Amino acid sequence: MKKTISLTDLFWTFFKINMVTFGGGFVIMPIIRKDFVEKKKILEEQDMLDMIALAQSIPGAMAINTSMLVGHRLRGLKGAIISMIGASLPPLLVISIISFFYEAFQTNPYILALLRGMRGAVTAVMIVAAYSMMRGVLKKDRTFAIIMMIGSFLIAYLTNISVGYLMLVAALIGYLYFTYLNKKVTV
Repeated sequence: MKKTISLTDLFWTFFKINMVTFGGGFVIMPIIRKDFVEKKKILEEQDMLDMIALAQSIPGAMAINTSMLVGHRLRGLKGAIISMIGASLPPLLVISIISFFYEAFQTNPYILALLRGMRGAVTAVMIVAAYSMMRGVLKKDRTFAIIMMIGSFLIAYLTNISVGYLMLVAALIGYLYFTYLNKKVTV
């Protein structure tokens, strides 16, 4: 497995991914995964799942967080900074251009129809990403993963408990389960 990537390649990979992808972190994460795990083969599937979980739990945009974590894993601090810049520039450029034409975009029926159509595509990509991540998680301990997913969903849906608190509790439960209760899987 190839273990290295140049800083230039790291920058351009994240720049290209973020330039053509709409919908935020949940849409961009499977593309990052496909690029670094399947195409370039410089990250393992489990490493990517761990970085995605961490990116979701820290403040900030998930796409930027994931990019920085991948960059840090591959090239250290310089990689994290280069990846952050590469991932941040496309949205800044697009937002800057849109701001000049905001009034025209706001009332243009074609632009509004395009944005409505993109909602459906983004939803489909998010469902595929969730399914892909779920498959990876279910490989470890299917029963535990299903109980945690259903339980977390029900608690979030039926109560007003912050998702941040749910994530912290789920992380603690997962740590305790895989460290002390289930010795089959090592952390």
